[in-house]
Amino acid sequence: MSRRPYIAALRAGAIGGSLVGIALGLRHWSEAWPALSALEALRSAALGSLIGLAASPLLGWALARRRAPAGRCAARPWRLVVGHFATAAAFSPVLVWLTALPPDGLLRGGPAPARAPNDQRPNIVFITIDALRADHLGVYGSDAGLTPNLDAFAAEATRYDAAYVSAPWTLTSFGSIFTSLPPSECGLKLPTPWNHDWYMFAARLPEEVDVFHEHLRGAGYATAAELTNCFLTAERGWARGFDHFRNEDGAEVGAMLTPADTVTQNALSWLRLNRREPFFLWVHYLDPHAPYNSPDTAQELREQYPSFWLTRRDYWQEKMAHRDAERKARYQEFCRLMYAEEVRFADRWVGELLAGIRAAGLWDSSLIVISSDHGEELFDHGGFEHGHTMHEEVLRVPLLVKWPRGVQADREIGRVVGLADLPATFFSAAGMAHPGDFQGKPLPRRTGETGGEVYSEGVLYGSEQGALTTERYKAIWRPATRLTEEWLLVYDRLADPREQEDLSETEAAADMGDRLKRRASAAKKTAAQHDIGREHDFTVIDLSDATLAKLQALGYIAD
Repeated sequence: MSRRPYIAALRAGAIGGSLVGIALGLRHWSEAWPALSALEALRSAALGSLIGLAASPLLGWALARRRAPAGRCAARPWRLVVGHFATAAAFSPVLVWLTALPPDGLLRGGPAPARAPNDQRPNIVFITIDALRADHLGVYGSDAGLTPNLDAFAAEATRYDAAYVSAPWTLTSFGSIFTSLPPSECGLKLPTPWNHDWYMFAARLPEEVDVFHEHLRGAGYATAAELTNCFLTAERGWARGFDHFRNEDGAEVGAMLTPADTVTQNALSWLRLNRREPFFLWVHYLDPHAPYNSPDTAQELREQYPSFWLTRRDYWQEKMAHRDAERKARYQEFCRLMYAEEVRFADRWVGELLAGIRAAGLWDSSLIVISSDHGEELFDHGGFEHGHTMHEEVLRVPLLVKWPRGVQADREIGRVVGLADLPATFFSAAGMAHPGDFQGKPLPRRTGETGGEVYSEGVLYGSEQGALTTERYKAIWRPATRLTEEWLLVYDRLADPREQEDLSETEAAADMGDRLKRRASAAKKTAAQHDIGREHDFTVIDLSDATLAKLQALGYIAD
């Protein structure tokens, strides 16, 4: 019998499988990080070829049966099947070699090899949701049903009820989180009382200050960041220490404000290419940061309000703050509802990311932390957005920690903790020694501990303020300047969580005020020593027109 059916089947199986593999690989071209998209296509092609060769015996048998003379189709097709399998087996080692992509193989530069069998270190996934208030999550007491995915995650995690950030806006808050140092010590605060222009156009994370993920990378972790926020760009120093860094809000890609669905898709694409562990992945969502424009907002809800209303700080200050009481109340209601819709949208896509982590088989082996860089003012104390004050709605954030398999922890921790303790938590999880320059200690996993406190500083707008949060009290202090008077506010955070009754004139609050003033005075001296002269003669970062437009869209600078 002619071997043409055999050859045709082998060729058709291999070529067909390769084409399918290439098509699957090219699907990643727009999703995956560009340095690996071509390799992923080749890898998929090799896998497709292997599958095609494995399937070719069936195709050859069908062709042989169709062409064989009558009465002779019972024996020879089975011999062909055996021959086809033998040929496929002969080709398999080459294709498996291409598919596995060993570091010293033909396709160098592919994903790192899997961890050693005795390496039990967890993956670390840090998910942050910009401007997310704790009280909008069901697990923190909201009954609005905005966060079903975060609430479900909390059922498997430890919930920290009194987690505080070190600053009320993005750049300084993340500077403290990633260095474990207050803004004045990590180079993101000046000793002057007015810092807005420096923050907007010059502030960046200094090269000489350690960030925790550099140490994780030095210990063998792959490090990646999928972000959106124009203050978290390479120009601001945030790409340092990451093997893969993407922030579409900081790149010239035409995206004004990258939505949560895009961030999730980018993060899942990276995970698909980097399931070999261990890794540290930071994912930051801009939703629900103002302006509040969730694509999931029902049209009938939006149509209940004037179409020209905007949810931005400058619009409130210039258009609505001085209107009559009824008009202002209706606008405030509008902003609260639109913010809630943004929270709902962010929760939906964080849920997709968590589902992707679970589907990839990484859930049990991962430490997953979900939190925020700050909260949001929604007129609780007369203000809007963030960066203006040190009130509870801005400094207190959600903090949910799902520990890796085998780690025992309580479901709720009530003591005061700071997000500046996260580096120590990550070092402990990775089994690393605590680097000497890092402050803090790992987050507690058991209830009953007391005595925590968090110092916060670095407002974006107006005269500088400081805050000290303890287990019982919260103090906020603004020193006197040429343009502003000194004032001190003290609240009982247990009896008055909405901070409505000022206790600063009581004897019990005197100690809080003195301690906060001493801390703020020391911070000012530290900021002056960190980089003398910046407040008078600083270098302006070369911001592109697109980045300036994003700052305007977010309401940080005027149009």
